[in-house]
Amino acid sequence: SIGSSLEIIKDIGTSIEVDAAYGLSEFRGTHGIGHVRLATESIVNVSCAHPFWAYGFNDVAIVHNGQITNYHKMKRRLMQRGFQFRTENDSELIAVYLADKLDQGGSLDDILAASVDEFDGTFSFLVATSGAMGFAKDYLAAKPMVVLEREDIIAVASEEVSLNRLFPGEALLTYEPFPGTHKTWERSTLATRA
Repeated sequence: SIGSSLEIIKDIGTSIEVDAAYGLSEFRGTHGIGHVRLATESIVNVSCAHPFWAYGFNDVAIVHNGQITNYHKMKRRLMQRGFQFRTENDSELIAVYLADKLDQGGSLDDILAASVDEFDGTFSFLVATSGAMGFAKDYLAAKPMVVLEREDIIAVASEEVSLNRLFPGEALLTYEPFPGTHKTWERSTLATRA
């Protein structure tokens, strides 16, 4: 994001192949999210792969590790209010839930705090909006998440090995968020670090 819009790109291939096809390394912005696995809870195709976009809303996308066990109940409530879903993936539910709450005027930080209590299951997820990024982690903390915060960059991954590949040979000071926690970074903060 550059603070005014997000761009979602989904395709099959290695990160090098997808970069070559879409010129991702030429993108400029303050923040972004990515995912390099296929979905395991739904149809295995590009449309059901991460990141998930909140259809019907601009500029809310998520990546998610885990399972939302009250998915059907929450999805039904949103559908009764007129929301449409394009997949059967619980990650799409998270994106639509967050976008709906943001559209109602909530702050991303407050919404992430509420999501920890409203979603059942084991999960950790990362969200990007046009102006911020944030994460939420369930109370059991069964799904891994590692955060690196430095003056020049904030990076979040499900495994530290991913961060080590980004910064080969560097000693990284990372942390795993505590169970039941959330955190946000605003674009103004991200821009000063970029």
